[in-house]
Parts: sequence; structure tokens; C-alpha cells
Amino acid sequence: MSAFEQSVAEAIAEATAALDHKVGLGTIRQVERDTLAMLLAAVTGPGVEERAKATIAATRASEAVHELLLFAREGNQMASTAYSISVAENLADALRLAIDAQGGPEDDDEAQFYAAVARYLDGSTKGE
Repeated sequence: MSAFEQSVAEAIAEATAALDHKVGLGTIRQVERDTLAMLLAAVTGPGVEERAKATIAATRASEAVHELLLFAREGNQMASTAYSISVAENLADALRLAIDAQGGPEDDDEAQFYAAVARYLDGSTKGE
């Protein structure tokens, strides 16, 4: 479990305990407690991780597209390179996350593509 996932799990546990405590004190109606508990469950329930990956993939792709459009409109943004971010790395990461969000590769061709993208990303992060 990543540090972020651990923090979210702890926050949810604390919120649930606080809700249970408030119900015990009679300061919140059971209906309100159940509604809040359902909201907490929705945040951590099935599909949340896949949606989070899809959101991150969309963000990475959006950043890359923005950089491409900026280059197309204005040219080089830096003296030594065309882009201020790694467009290829962002797009590759977006592709990887999009495949993760759908539950993994759908066929052998996509699995080979996914493996190639993962190798590329592994190589690009080693240089950092």
C-alpha cells in the first residue's frame, strides 16, 4: 500500500470512528450517519482506484496535448528543447494508466504494447 493509500485508509478509519462516536453521543441522527458512511464507502469502494487511474491518465495526456499545442502555436519554449515537459513520457504514462484503469490489457497485442510502454517508462525514470 502506498503512502497516499495508507493516508486515505487512516482518514477513512478516523472519519468512521468519529461518525460512530457522534451516533453514540446522540448528536447526529442515524440517517445522517448512514448517509455519511455511504459517501465514505463510495470514495473507497469498488472502481475508485480505476477511476483515479483514469483521472491521472487524462491529466497526463492533457498536459502533453497542452505542451504540443503550445509548441505548435509559439515554437520552442526553452532554448535547448521544444517542450518544457517530456511529452512522450506523459503520453506513455497516460497510455499505461488507461490500460490499468480498464483492468489490464484486452488482448495479446495490447499486452505487448503495454509491456513496451512499461519498459520505456522504467528506462525514462532511471535517468532522473
